[in-house]
Amino acid sequence: MTVKEVPRSALAAVATAALLAVLDGTVVAVALDSLADSFDARLDQVVWVTIAYLLAVASVLPVLSYLTSRFGPRALFVTGMLIFLAGSGLTALSWSVPALIGFRVVQGIGGGIVEPTAMTLAAGLAPEGQMGRVMGVMSMIVNVAPVLGPLVGGLLLQTGHWQWIFVVNLPLGLLVLGAVLRVTRARMEDAPQARAGSVADVRGLLMLTAGFVGVLFALNRSGESGLSPVVVLTGVVGVLLLAAYAPHAARVTRAGRPPAFDLRLLARPGFGASMGVMGLVGLVMFIQLTSLPLFAAQRFGVSGLEQGVLVSALGIGLLVSMSASGRLSDSIGARPLVAGGAVVTLAGALVFVAGHDQLPPTVLYVLFVVVGLGFGATAAPTVAGAFRLLGPGEQAAGTTALFMTVQFGASVGVTLLGLLRTVSPDWVSWLFLIVAGAQLIVLALATRLAVRQGAVLTSGQPPHFSSS
Repeated sequence: MTVKEVPRSALAAVATAALLAVLDGTVVAVALDSLADSFDARLDQVVWVTIAYLLAVASVLPVLSYLTSRFGPRALFVTGMLIFLAGSGLTALSWSVPALIGFRVVQGIGGGIVEPTAMTLAAGLAPEGQMGRVMGVMSMIVNVAPVLGPLVGGLLLQTGHWQWIFVVNLPLGLLVLGAVLRVTRARMEDAPQARAGSVADVRGLLMLTAGFVGVLFALNRSGESGLSPVVVLTGVVGVLLLAAYAPHAARVTRAGRPPAFDLRLLARPGFGASMGVMGLVGLVMFIQLTSLPLFAAQRFGVSGLEQGVLVSALGIGLLVSMSASGRLSDSIGARPLVAGGAVVTLAGALVFVAGHDQLPPTVLYVLFVVVGLGFGATAAPTVAGAFRLLGPGEQAAGTTALFMTVQFGASVGVTLLGLLRTVSPDWVSWLFLIVAGAQLIVLALATRLAVRQGAVLTSGQPPHFSSS
């Protein structure tokens, strides 16, 4: 690519598309009571509006690598955005809870395509030497959007009509779609990358999709309602399918055919460590997103938008650090930034554990701004470093792997919240001790991340960039 500067108009359009998709995963969280009242339904029924969306997103992720290589990222992005917009419009027209849940599945499928495909498009738009800057912006959007979701949802509910949560996507989505089509047409090729005559690894795709969704379903439901026989069985089947995929992929590779996901990518120096860090990022992010509003209500007796004050403080820190650390990683690599960010996050988590029941609201607010600053410095450079290790034909597979890891970590975080709240009156302390422990693991993984030495990108192991 000959462009010397970051294509700002293209990046803004792609980032806004990702923002819409990620927001919709969390914006409904504050509307569950309103939806239950509107449809005269129980809350445990309406909560499936959120669960169905998240599981629909998860079901798409394992097949994205193949679809992107088969049809190209730009065509797939357009398809995903159209599905997302159709789902948004249909959801706003829902006449019952089952219809609402069904249309949210449609919306989730579209959102599950748009968010990671936008990341792949952004990686393709990044000029040489500026991957960190581009991925910093995209990581900021992907990670800050869940913070903004409940706040945006609360504001839209002030209209008195829950439908606005979904209707607002239509004009915004059409504008974003038009902008992305316009700014990416002249900047990138969208030719399919699959080899001529290659056959899809259908069995592998089914194993990955069913296994991944089964594990996430079990994690989400165990956190919500405990370990029922159905939840346990679903989780066990999911784990077995994922475990069986490894020998299946090896057989397909030996036969000279491309597997649904090439597991050899995980052995590439630096990339496996990046996936580990991003899984912990998902864990820590969703522990904070789900626990801080509950802590604020319990400690200070607040409700509504006031419950999101500490989450907004975290978001401020993320906004500042993600774009800055992403740009900085272009010159010094991911390793020192991730390690430094983990130390700051670790210190902040331990301070919160020690003083959460004594510190005043103002001090806690400042504390989580600092935590956000450190936490953002672990996420954005890791994503940028992972993409630097990938060739153009591997970016779709890398995106799929990273997003699946984050989704898994997020589900574990939500599950831990549900379990600890039922077994310990001091659940907040235990959760943030887990956050602190996660940072110790991040520190260990940081030593294996890519680091720049002059113009050469190296990893914690001897250079080895082939996938064989």
